[in-house]
Amino acid sequence: MDVVNNVSVNEMNELKRKQKLKKKIKVKEMLPLLIMLIPMVVYLLIFNYYPMLGLQIAFKDYRVRGGIWGSPWATTKGELDLFKHFKELFTDEDFFKTFGNTLRISCLRLFVGFPIPIIITILLNEMPAKKYAKGYQIVSYLPHFISWIVISGILTSLTASQSGFQNLMVKIFGKEIPFFTDNRLFVGLVIVSDIWKEAGWATIIYFAAISGINAELYEAAAIDGANRWQKIKYIILPGIASAISINLILQAGNLVYGGFDQIFNMYNKTVYEMGDILETYLYRIGITDGDYALGTALGLFNSLIAFALTMLANTIVKKIGGEPIW
Repeated sequence: MDVVNNVSVNEMNELKRKQKLKKKIKVKEMLPLLIMLIPMVVYLLIFNYYPMLGLQIAFKDYRVRGGIWGSPWATTKGELDLFKHFKELFTDEDFFKTFGNTLRISCLRLFVGFPIPIIITILLNEMPAKKYAKGYQIVSYLPHFISWIVISGILTSLTASQSGFQNLMVKIFGKEIPFFTDNRLFVGLVIVSDIWKEAGWATIIYFAAISGINAELYEAAAIDGANRWQKIKYIILPGIASAISINLILQAGNLVYGGFDQIFNMYNKTVYEMGDILETYLYRIGITDGDYALGTALGLFNSLIAFALTMLANTIVKKIGGEPIW
């Protein structure tokens, strides 16, 4: 019996030794990749993680002379009050107005704009003339490389009074359309221009997913007599489901970000009621007014909400059988 036990112990020790040896070999094989990873890790530590120490400004009465570390912790009437700036933020009417505007614009982007790249991808994939499909792809990518400053200038000129576009509107509707002075029309212009700029670029990931679908599935479906709609429903959509899930999770995490570049370059005081968002509000209080502590508190609030939404979306996708990020 002792002999058997000794043999089993020796076998276990030998197995552990082999496993350790395999791990060492794997580490040696991966060493060049690990070395290549070092610059990226250093970059993330310096530019992504080190600046997070500045979040303590949200809990301090920040003074420029004192800096981040030298400024005193927030107080109210001489007593320590670390959440002073958050209380000030949540009692500001402008905060709730901009928060509602941000959710409105972001939700419209999600429900209206999110499906469009998927539809465009499927339509182009089904086009028999692949030459024209590739040509349209190239054309649809181009707006992505145009800055919002340029696009806002084009839209302003296009919709200006007495322009050719407005003359056409007069002929059709009998009056000029005030896109940049009417709140509802401005929101519509924001959504449409965002779709026009980014929809083509967003199709890249879906085309990559479609290219990874096994061609034998199409052949088997053709033999079974499946039509185009059935191929789309049972082959293409399941094939790109993982890409759709990941994009949806990322989009859900961005619901509290209304698109600063676009809004800041397009909006004006006449459309503040529905066009002012959290990021432009943050710009005003943090940069224009110089209230760095309140601005940091708002930025931290946005980040926490975005993190919670990302986690929630990931959990929902996992529950319904989709492809979660983790």
